Amino acid sequence: MNSASRWSLTLSLVLAMGACAPPVPTNPPETRVEPTITGGWSQAAIDEDAKSAAVFAVTALNRPGATLKSLDAAQSQVVAGLNYRLDLTLTDGSRWQVVVYRNLQSAFSLTSSTPLP
Repeated sequence: MNSASRWSLTLSLVLAMGACAPPVPTNPPETRVEPTITGGWSQAAIDEDAKSAAVFAVTALNRPGATLKSLDAAQSQVVAGLNYRLDLTLTDGSRWQVVVYRNLQSAFSLTSSTPLP
């Protein structure tokens, strides 16, 4: 076999090996995803569920004549059910931070209430 034939054979083998090689992985752009903290509080949408929890809390606070004026902030915590931590303003001018638990059957209970300044 002459040198030209050897060169041609070597080149053919190199090309064939390259075609069989696994593709070089390309890394997707790095995306930062915040880890979910089990049992941790997170911002919650002020949606119908949060509003229902707020209305329940006002009733459970038992402040005669007072109704919900505004739901100012909402956080949620996944447990065996769902906790809502809500900042409320009532029509009597008082402000409260309440925690309302919604169990797996969707029944509410007031677990804490703290007047806010």
